[in-house]
Amino acid sequence: MNNSAALSTDTLNLYYGTFHALINVNFQVFKNSITALIGPSGCGKSTLLRCFNRMNDLIDEVRITGSILVNEQDIRTIDIITLRKKVGMVFQRPNPFPFSIYENMIYGLKTHGMQNRKQNQEIVEKCLMAVGLWEELKDRLFTPALSLSEEMKQRLCIARLLTVEPEIILLDEPCSALDPIATLRIEELMIELKENYTILIVTHNMQQAARVSDFTGFMLLGELVEFDETSQIFTSPKNEKTEGYITGRFG
Repeated sequence: MNNSAALSTDTLNLYYGTFHALINVNFQVFKNSITALIGPSGCGKSTLLRCFNRMNDLIDEVRITGSILVNEQDIRTIDIITLRKKVGMVFQRPNPFPFSIYENMIYGLKTHGMQNRKQNQEIVEKCLMAVGLWEELKDRLFTPALSLSEEMKQRLCIARLLTVEPEIILLDEPCSALDPIATLRIEELMIELKENYTILIVTHNMQQAARVSDFTGFMLLGELVEFDETSQIFTSPKNEKTEGYITGRFG
């Protein structure tokens, strides 16, 4: 694991109109690690996650102060297409496009102007292999992606993201629509992927955070209450609010 920060914020504040959604957040995500954000619904986890690829820009009346850095570069200086290639996102519910599996896989490549058919086929194979789908899908590439199981759809969405070679993967509750067995498979995949990628995950599932993450941040009412190594957060948190949430006294 690398000790340099892939993502960081400094005194980050975000407002939805008059609502103060993120309050003085100082946060960092280390390279080639899995970092989990936990906390009750509405605490700002997903809002913070979406700051790192400027998804909040799509919402009216959002105002942001403070700084957000991607690999120590101010996010405001990065072209948005370049940023979203570098910092990819997988959403709560699997969202394959209503095309074939193959068309899903080359969608990002075509968007970025990669038209070499042979090269694209090699990338598709490599990325489906990375998520453990190649053997199962290699003879079904031109069948509808929407016919896959929920777990395979989510794996496909991760593979589709990998085709454009992101450095950082944002996962917003990626297992919330999956059963326990499928959830464990996605968790195993995350652990494999961190060798080559940096992963930031939002999860309501504290057991999941404890199982897969190296670092955990606990958020409450827009504030990052505590951030530490996951083992520390779950065994001896320093803040009584963190302890209250971990032990189920609220949330």
